[in-house]
Amino acid sequence: MQNHDRAISSRTAFLLRGLFSLGALYASLAVACQAAATHLPDTVFPLPNGRSMMHMAADIALWHGIALCALTPASRYLHPQRLAFGCTGLALGTSLFSIPVTLHGFGILFPARLAPTGGTLLILSWLCVASAAFIRSPLKGS
Repeated sequence: MQNHDRAISSRTAFLLRGLFSLGALYASLAVACQAAATHLPDTVFPLPNGRSMMHMAADIALWHGIALCALTPASRYLHPQRLAFGCTGLALGTSLFSIPVTLHGFGILFPARLAPTGGTLLILSWLCVASAAFIRSPLKGS
C-alpha cells in the first residue's frame, strides 16, 4: 500500500487506515454485544424489547464494521477522498445509531434520540460511497 499511499494524500491514506481499524473494532464489539444480548438475563433489559434492540444495534455495527474493512482498501479503484468522506460518515452514523439503541435497550432512554440521525447519516454515507465509483480516481489508469 506504500505506493498507493503516495498517490493519494497522506492524510486521506491515514484516515482510510484508521477507518479500516475502526471497522474491525465495530465488528468485534458487535459480536460481544450479540453474545451479551443472547446470554444476559431478562432482568438486565427493563424494556420488553430491550434484548431485540441490542441485537439490532449489534447487527448494524457488525455489517457496517465489515463494510468499512471491505471498502477502505478499495480507494485504489474508487475516488479516495469521496470514499474517505463516505466511510467517515458510515463510522459516525454507526456510532450514532448503535450506541443509543443499545443503551435504550438497557433502559437508558435519552440517547435513543440520536439513532434517527445516525440512521440518516448511514443512508447518506452509503450514497456518497456509491458516488465514489463514478468519479475518476486521481491514480493513473483508473
